[in-house]
Amino acid sequence: MTAADDRPQAAEARRLLDAARHAPPGVGEWLGPYELLEEIGRGGHSAVFRARQRAPVARELAVKVLVDPSPSVNVAARFARERALAARIRHPGVVPLIDAGEAGPPGAAVPWFAMPLVEGDPIDRWCERGGASRATRLRVLELAARAVAAAHALGVVHRDLKPSNILVGGTVADPQVHVIDFGVAKLLDPEFGGGGEPLATRIGSVVGTPEFMSPEQANLESERIGPPSDVYALGLIACVLLGAGVPGAGGSSAHRAIVPMGERLRAAADREVPLVSALAADRTLRGEIDWIVAKACARDADARYANAGALADELARLREGQPIVAAPKDSGYAVSFALRKHRAKLVIGAGALVIVIATLAWTAARERARADAESSRRERLTQMLTHARQQLVPLTGKGRGDSVDPQQAVSMAESMHEMNRELLGIEADEAQQSALVLGHAYDRAGRLADGERVYREMLDITLRQADRKRDHAYMRYTLGGNLRRQGASRAAEARRLLEQAIADWGTLDKPPFARCEALLELAFVAGIEAKYDEQRALLGQGVACAEANSPPGHFRQREAWGFMGDFLREQRDFAAARRWYERALDGLDSNTSDTFTRAWMDAWRGEILWMTCEDARRSGQSADAAQLRSILERTKLRDPANARLPRWTAAIESHPG
Repeated sequence: MTAADDRPQAAEARRLLDAARHAPPGVGEWLGPYELLEEIGRGGHSAVFRARQRAPVARELAVKVLVDPSPSVNVAARFARERALAARIRHPGVVPLIDAGEAGPPGAAVPWFAMPLVEGDPIDRWCERGGASRATRLRVLELAARAVAAAHALGVVHRDLKPSNILVGGTVADPQVHVIDFGVAKLLDPEFGGGGEPLATRIGSVVGTPEFMSPEQANLESERIGPPSDVYALGLIACVLLGAGVPGAGGSSAHRAIVPMGERLRAAADREVPLVSALAADRTLRGEIDWIVAKACARDADARYANAGALADELARLREGQPIVAAPKDSGYAVSFALRKHRAKLVIGAGALVIVIATLAWTAARERARADAESSRRERLTQMLTHARQQLVPLTGKGRGDSVDPQQAVSMAESMHEMNRELLGIEADEAQQSALVLGHAYDRAGRLADGERVYREMLDITLRQADRKRDHAYMRYTLGGNLRRQGASRAAEARRLLEQAIADWGTLDKPPFARCEALLELAFVAGIEAKYDEQRALLGQGVACAEANSPPGHFRQREAWGFMGDFLREQRDFAAARRWYERALDGLDSNTSDTFTRAWMDAWRGEILWMTCEDARRSGQSADAAQLRSILERTKLRDPANARLPRWTAAIESHPG
């Protein structure tokens, strides 16, 4: 800043200085439209009064006045700067400027500014008086950090954060937090307020309260003071709120007040902040809270949170049960966090999965003790998650899933996928496989929109990797099938995805069997669009593909034959439909214990019996519906939302005998 730039600010400071040398106002006097009712706070150079305004509106507010009869130029300049800051910082946690001016005759005016009247106690006193829980204490600290973050965003460092400068009112359920007294704030932005700091802080001068100063501030290294300095103070305030007192301060506040300033500064500059759990003698603070406070109070400013917003975000992650960033990299925290977070869901109805998780925890604990085993631990972790994922496959409809509740399968699949994402990253093979398991679980539970969201994310990931053309096609096929099940409004997009997947697979020397399934899915889309000739042709291609790419009598072939039977039944070609259903049933053991096979056998036999009832109804004859009734009851228990049930029920009611 040039001397020319400095002259207007210096002139303003000197003008305020001259005004403040006269006798300051007191209770009962008026400053502009405000009557001073009561002094509610006083610092070294200014006082805050509760005041009343009568017109144009009646209200009470706070008025801050420069009351030092002989302040230095810097003190007057800081008062002017504090007024500018109050007008500039916009945040619910920072008291805003309402009005400002000078009162009195020319040459003897007193500078002041008015703010809303904030009711509250210092943050530590509020917590103690209300018996606030630990969660509430951390919540009000988070709110205070958000307010300080608003100042940091404007290049303003508070420099005097301490409990008495953070006022809290309201209730435990709805605390109202305000950060006050920006009188000694440092401006990092030279353009703030149109000209930077009015006057530079004098080299070697003490600004702030030593017991809450960072090492760089206590060493009077003004050029090193920045947002991390405020973060350090917030970390010390956290120690106070958590029952650890002010680290390294020693004695009561009254005793500290009589200790020479140099001694207080040396203690602050040399301070090493122990773990808050040790200071408070509270083992329950170990882990995440210890790590957060330790990072905020690191001696090296670069090792702290970059600003108050980053600290507030960390406290929010702790409050919301999300993993924190302050955890030591070699602590095994990611594994232990994921296990703790998901254990309740993972144990539901899955004994085998519980064993896998327990083994994973034991393995992770053992590997943490070996400093040179990180790569081995990652390999073991991947193997464990692979095993766990395999335990979920039968729950999602891709295997024999009829004995498992769909919502239970969703809960378990969600937990496993979140673990994979957190521990391995979303682009890891295991995370992508568990995403498919989760999508299938959503589909089976009827949560098609959730399934679509998962499939679209996976399609985006695979498309970013040019060497994964098989996966590109598979994800288009999977998403297309999901959209087909959502109905006619999504049929056009489903068709585009399926056609592209089929075309992509057609360029490969050995297309996967999923190409056959995609042909069948596209046939279903044609049915939705009432393109029945195309549907019949696509079903024929799908059947031929399944027969050519699976062993004779394989269930993939039988499933395709059943789909052809369904199409012909819907076209009322009952004779042809029977032949396809009977072909699908031929050679299957009616006494099988495999629930998946039994479900399909019931479906195909049920349709044959239904067509028999329909033929009888059309000819005016009666039919024995007892076998269809038995199949219907089994299907209700297994799959109460099955689309076949209404037709079968109507047929049974038409033939009650």
